[in-house]
Amino acid sequence: MNGARVGYARCSTDEQDIVIQTEQLLALGVPTDRIYIDRGFSGTTRRNRAGLDQALAAVWDGAVFTVTKFDRFARNMVEANQILTDLSKRGVLFGLGGSVYDWNAPFGRLFLQTLAMVAEFEANIGHQRTREGMALAKKKGKLKGKQPKLPEPARRSIRRRYAEGEVSLADLAAEYSVGRSTIHRIIHGQENPR
Repeated sequence: MNGARVGYARCSTDEQDIVIQTEQLLALGVPTDRIYIDRGFSGTTRRNRAGLDQALAAVWDGAVFTVTKFDRFARNMVEANQILTDLSKRGVLFGLGGSVYDWNAPFGRLFLQTLAMVAEFEANIGHQRTREGMALAKKKGKLKGKQPKLPEPARRSIRRRYAEGEVSLADLAAEYSVGRSTIHRIIHGQENPR
């Protein structure tokens, strides 16, 4: 089974992208039962990506860990380098589409490090654009932050009743059908203003 492929696919939000990646992995010769998937996760961190962990656990010496695009695998240089180093120590090659790279070969390492750098850069640019867009929307009054769960008259009543010792946090939470943390924020003035 030398050179056998294990595939990994990831999508942040678009389910259609998983179908496309899966079809491409199958076309590359990855068996259906060796395709591991993460849905709804960013590639900027390895945390909570069970599909990636399963794919990494499923490879063996001589196998090819395969993805269709580098940014589906990782958007974080440090984590990408750590994973690629670990795969290399285990005798696993890295497949990107139809090409296979050896992390121990100078060109393979340079190329994959460059892809990791570009993937992280693209993620950072996307985050920066999102923050800029949110700042502009907030400036125009179109982004007001999270709205209070309860109207102002109810919040005033909660603060007054709690200050007078009439009821406990738990009782207020039950009465207004909100969590104790919401009542705590109201009492201590830690809510976002409207």
